[in-house]
Amino acid sequence: MNQQTKSFSQSVRGKIIIAAFFACIALGLAWATSKYAFNKMLGSFEDVAKPGERLRLVNELTFKIISLDQLQKAQALNNPGDYSIFLEETKQLSLGIDSLSKLYANDSLQLSRIKSMNALLKERDRLFINYLKVREGLLNNNSFSNQVAELNALVDESSKDLDSLVLRSEKRTLITTIKNNDENKLSEGPKTFFGKLFSKKKDDKNNQSFNIMNEELNVKVDTVALSRQDSIIQNVERTIRQLEEVQRKKSEVFINREAILASTSDLLINKMLTVLREVESEAVKQIEINNKEAREVVNDSIKQISIIIIVFFLVTVILLYFILSDIAKSNQYRKDLELAKEEAEYHSLAKQRFLSNMSHEIRTPLQAIIGYSELIRKQENPRKKDIEAIYHSSEHLMQIVNEVLDYNRIVSGKLTFSHEVFNMQKLLTEVLSVMHLQAEKKELKIVQDFDIDDDLWVEGDAFRLKQILYNLLSNAIKFTHVGMVSIAVSYKKQADDVHFMFVIEDTGIGMTKDEVRLIFNEFEQANNPENKEMNRAGAGLGLSIVKALVESQEGRIHVKSSPAKGSSFTVYLKFRQVHQPQEEGLLGVKNNLLSTAFKGKVWIVDDDQFILDLCALIFDNYQIAYECFSSPEEALKTELTNDVKFIFLDMRMPGMNGITLCKKLKEKIQHPDVLIYALTAQVLPEETVQVLNSGFDGLLMKPFKEEQLLSMLINGSVNTVEEENQTHPEFDLTALEKMTFGDWQQTLNILNRFIEDSHQDIKILEGNIKKQKLEEVSLVVHRIAGRVAQVGAKPLAALFREQELLLQDAKLWNESFDETLIGLIKKLNLLMNQIARLKA
Repeated sequence: MNQQTKSFSQSVRGKIIIAAFFACIALGLAWATSKYAFNKMLGSFEDVAKPGERLRLVNELTFKIISLDQLQKAQALNNPGDYSIFLEETKQLSLGIDSLSKLYANDSLQLSRIKSMNALLKERDRLFINYLKVREGLLNNNSFSNQVAELNALVDESSKDLDSLVLRSEKRTLITTIKNNDENKLSEGPKTFFGKLFSKKKDDKNNQSFNIMNEELNVKVDTVALSRQDSIIQNVERTIRQLEEVQRKKSEVFINREAILASTSDLLINKMLTVLREVESEAVKQIEINNKEAREVVNDSIKQISIIIIVFFLVTVILLYFILSDIAKSNQYRKDLELAKEEAEYHSLAKQRFLSNMSHEIRTPLQAIIGYSELIRKQENPRKKDIEAIYHSSEHLMQIVNEVLDYNRIVSGKLTFSHEVFNMQKLLTEVLSVMHLQAEKKELKIVQDFDIDDDLWVEGDAFRLKQILYNLLSNAIKFTHVGMVSIAVSYKKQADDVHFMFVIEDTGIGMTKDEVRLIFNEFEQANNPENKEMNRAGAGLGLSIVKALVESQEGRIHVKSSPAKGSSFTVYLKFRQVHQPQEEGLLGVKNNLLSTAFKGKVWIVDDDQFILDLCALIFDNYQIAYECFSSPEEALKTELTNDVKFIFLDMRMPGMNGITLCKKLKEKIQHPDVLIYALTAQVLPEETVQVLNSGFDGLLMKPFKEEQLLSMLINGSVNTVEEENQTHPEFDLTALEKMTFGDWQQTLNILNRFIEDSHQDIKILEGNIKKQKLEEVSLVVHRIAGRVAQVGAKPLAALFREQELLLQDAKLWNESFDETLIGLIKKLNLLMNQIARLKA
């Protein structure tokens, strides 16, 4: 492949640039991933570091809350009236809580918990202040002291009055021994407040038994004084009871306040500790989450970078593979180019040899033609021998030209094969009759060994088979100086197929192994010095054409040769076995041109007077009406009568070519049965197709023979198997004959019905074509295709089938349908004309 025509991605330079581009992308992606990962990790590390400050504050607040209660009580006892000290501690604790709340500014749940701590702290301060006030009121009780003083005054006053009231006293002593328990029982009784206050602890000695001495002193008191004393005692007792009740109530209030404070303080501490534990737990969880996120970021980054590296590695390996492949291909291309150059130089030399041989090969028969022509011009009565020499030289020259044309058809893929019925025994006999003369000139013997039946009829291309055998036998005779040439033919049947084996052997000079490998190449001949003179008689295309013909028919060819011992060519070909036709006329292969009279007139338009004279001579010999024109203008000026059936136009004329003249003549033609044929030397396949597509009904190749020209007039086609571009449909009545069991009359009846029905369908088809009715045209074409196939014209039936499919697929009428259908109608008319001639 040319490097300039390669796309950018297919060139080595492009692949290297793409690899570098992918490398840059990989590095960029790795850098971006690393940057993202490190930023993410840095953020995670900052988040991990933040909980350290939080935990520090949490621990500090926990310690302060635990020690706050004892600290506040100690400060309150030392300075009961001064609240500023413990309020300052509370304020510091509140500031710490505020600092903690700032650290959790983005966490609404934790923030609400932390704010609730401030509310609890304020509530505790309020309760503690109330407790201190109650305690202070209990300790600083002045009213209680005043009441005790008044009570003492009353007692003192009552004592003075008691002393003044004693009138007479009598003293009496009694000794009584009692135990301690009894005394305790006697002395038991409720103690008063003062008794409790001023009583002493009993001595352990009282637990022992002792003697009690009772001295009775009888005093006579004034009753009035006693009455007043009892009143004082009652007042004292009442005052004491009031004092006791007030003190008891104050104690109860104090105890209740203290219990409430303790309970509230415990609740506050527990709740604050719970909140702090939750904060601490959340902080620990956040640390774990941040650590997990950091690990995930690191792992993801490693994974992404690994993927990028792996992808880059794979892409690099793939691109490296492609680059190395391109380098290997470039090296291979260079080697192939060198080999191709050598082969081209080799073939160039072979073509030069071919041109040299062709020059000699063409000049040799031309020399004979020119030499004998000059002799004949000087003779009043030309000798038949001289005329035969000119004829054979012309045939030889035509064979060389046909060989070159066959090679051109093979190279262009335009080589076609006909399908005709022939007798294998007759064909082989015909080939040998031609080759015997050539062998006799060299005093060689041709030995034949035909293991075939005389009545073996097969279907295939008889002309191509003869061409193969002619080439092989001709080469065998050419390169054999002494000895013989043999041909052996045998066959095997397999169902309807017949497999033939043709073996051509000679006792000639033979070939080496290297020469055997080269003989089937174009323009190639053996380089043996002994062959140099004989090689001048060939073009170097014969065996290459033979190989192409054999392989195109699904056959095989093998060569065995030894120097100085001879060569052996074996050809394997397959043909289809058929029955012997009853009449050769049914197959359209042979026609008796002399016994058939052409009814009609022929026009010939050619600027070459020699062609006009030749055609005039032929038509005069067979009493055929004709008219010759040496220029297109002369033909256009002449009136086209109804008896004109054929018009032959030269393709290259001065002033106007054959295609233009054909179009103008078609405008003048009033009868569709007038056929216009091209006289041309354009034998290349694409050239013949162009001629036929230009409006001609067929063509006649130059140079042509008398038989070919007359066959064109009689059958509408060239009556020779050499003509491959037949414009008239082929047909085979073998299947129809099998249906009628060989009854010729019944076959003719079917053919008559075919012609009648076809004429009717043509009229219907032409009418529908003018109206451009797709469905109706498709239906008629389908009917004609089946009928044409029934009479054995399968190629024409296939054309109708193809057109039917195009019509069915089309949604709208196409202008190309008109031209194609008109051409098919013409071919159908030609087929009917051929069948009509068979009936005659």
